Amino acid sequence: MKYSKEDVLQMLISQYHFQTEFDPAVVKGMELNYESSISEWIDACDLINPKELAKYYYSTFEIKQPISELENILLNEDKNTLSVFCEYISQYAERQNIESIKLLGQNCQTASIFKTLKQNLTESGADTTDLKPSTKINEFFLKSNGLLFHEVNRIAPGTMSEFEYKANKIQRIGSTIGFFAVVFAIGFWSIWFFHWLLLLPIVIGIVIYQIGVKKEPEKMNIGGFDNFRELIYEMEKQMKKAST
Repeated sequence: MKYSKEDVLQMLISQYHFQTEFDPAVVKGMELNYESSISEWIDACDLINPKELAKYYYSTFEIKQPISELENILLNEDKNTLSVFCEYISQYAERQNIESIKLLGQNCQTASIFKTLKQNLTESGADTTDLKPSTKINEFFLKSNGLLFHEVNRIAPGTMSEFEYKANKIQRIGSTIGFFAVVFAIGFWSIWFFHWLLLLPIVIGIVIYQIGVKKEPEKMNIGGFDNFRELIYEMEKQMKKAST
């Protein structure tokens, strides 16, 4: 089963929306479409260099063509558009096929999707020991470092497109202290001399930030779902839509 060209573009758009909430280096307000150039996409999303990016997508989609083809598309970043990239991925990438499994004598697609997602997350390195349909999305997301989004986006593009995130007050204080401490240290060092005491405020900022990381964010909405059961139902809906 193949991805459609629209599926691939949706994956890139969802990835961009995800990044704007969690990566301060990403340019906000961009509208990615088929006419966007590769360079615009790479710059807006603060992506790795074209050759490394080719390796990532080549591996992610298990493409069998020579990797040089994908490298050429991405290296010609000013000439080529997302339309060219999406067309190539849709032509050569294989979409994971998820067959319904028997549950109490009935075919159950949702159970199969959940099983596949859990298996993929485990293989990607996430701890799925206690993962159940009732598991809270936010709780799992914080522990899986974004793996959940990437797996869902690959299996059922378009499922997750709504994101909100605001760090808690402790994290924000730590970030602010760390940022201004770095700026001050660089400025002081460039004008006078370096002293180890300049590192102290930076360390304090990092420690405060790490304390905040262990606490709940002030606001977090991952895809608009409360638990995995809701997520799986939406994944099933997106997959049915793609197959029609």
